[in-house]
Amino acid sequence: MADFRIKQGYTVPILGEAARELSDMLNPAFVGVCPVAFPGLKPRLDVSVDAEVKVGTRLFHDKKDPDVRFLSPAAGRVTAINYGPRRVIEEIIIATNGSNDSESFAKHDLAGIASMNRETLVAELREGGVWPFIRRRPFNKIASNEETPKSIFVNCMDTAPLANDPNFSIKDKQEAFKAGVAAMRVLCDQVHLCMAPNAANQFKSIDGVSSHTFEGKHPAGLTGTHISQVSPINKGEVVWTVNARDVVLVGDLLLNGTYPTERIVAVAGPGASEPRYWRTRLGVRINDLVGDKTADGEQRFISGNVLSGQQKNAQGFLGFYDDLITVIPEGREQHFIGWMMPGMDRPSYTRNYLSGIFGGKGFKMNTNLNGGRRTIIQSGIWDRVTSLDVFPEFLVKACLAEDIDAMERLGILECDPEDFALCTYICPSKTEVSQIIAEGLELMEREG
Repeated sequence: MADFRIKQGYTVPILGEAARELSDMLNPAFVGVCPVAFPGLKPRLDVSVDAEVKVGTRLFHDKKDPDVRFLSPAAGRVTAINYGPRRVIEEIIIATNGSNDSESFAKHDLAGIASMNRETLVAELREGGVWPFIRRRPFNKIASNEETPKSIFVNCMDTAPLANDPNFSIKDKQEAFKAGVAAMRVLCDQVHLCMAPNAANQFKSIDGVSSHTFEGKHPAGLTGTHISQVSPINKGEVVWTVNARDVVLVGDLLLNGTYPTERIVAVAGPGASEPRYWRTRLGVRINDLVGDKTADGEQRFISGNVLSGQQKNAQGFLGFYDDLITVIPEGREQHFIGWMMPGMDRPSYTRNYLSGIFGGKGFKMNTNLNGGRRTIIQSGIWDRVTSLDVFPEFLVKACLAEDIDAMERLGILECDPEDFALCTYICPSKTEVSQIIAEGLELMEREG
């Protein structure tokens, strides 16, 4: 086991962490799957409006790779298929009927999983709808079965603001987790388990893998940080990544022979009046969990964390890869000569306010940018919160200039937009650094 301490980073002092209390919402009225959430995917529908579906019925597949299937997380009726601009499929909405009618898939015990043929396992994971949980770097897209990764990284920790704690949310899933890790070992000889120093025993008691602990502020819990410290990606190499909560789903499929749908979701944030954990289904509607349990005033709902999550409305659905719903007040008020105030009640990374000097306090943050966008100033501040071995300011400039050679030399293929989310948060110029990196990666992928 290797131990790493990440010196760069920042803990966003936001209030509203979910209490370690678990409530059940196993049969929400509606669930939804959003094909638009998968970058590079070209979906082809396998159902139509009013179609009756079971748990595990195929909803759509990838035109480029038809064996990559996306299945229904509930039994019921397809009530709507919503399209966006240029007929992009945005949502497939299912009204649940409360039953557990399920499609059947192959079942195995733990020993059988460990001895499976790789091609057979890949076929079963794709047929069972859990293959999309396995992603590849560079580009953070769904893994291709035609490539062999040099390693698989299983992320068993999360240091993002108000993050869902895997020590709590999957503490009763040790058997499924072991089965999922056994499947990862069949897919690749080298599997890395990355965890916090206080990780639960279920993460530490796994044989045949390389275990590593990471300590420090965010982004110590990001997969990009783990890869850069343990086994950096060189040109032409591919690494696969998967979260511990999704490894559990892989194990559930193989052990039980049914499409796994359970997800422990944290509802958190200063806008949530009762932040807590919920046992629910994949694709749950946000309003079914949040309801009227919000603070007074206008709230913003985010599927994921405040740094890299996706904004949703109350009728939107939990993201495919998410286990956190963040509720945060909309900040529309203006502060007259706010820059002259001492700012004990306002967060500050750069110590422009007294709160940044004294520290140790949490804040009921909102969405206010507290200033307008302006020219990028090269100050070196981004380096303080970036754990990758890159020069973020030079990389951003190369992306803006669309200089592909410079982008590659500066290490963009090792990066993911979430690795630069803290840069966006602390930037004095209000620069959307993550968005610039995302556009740079899209350009690199188009150019091959």
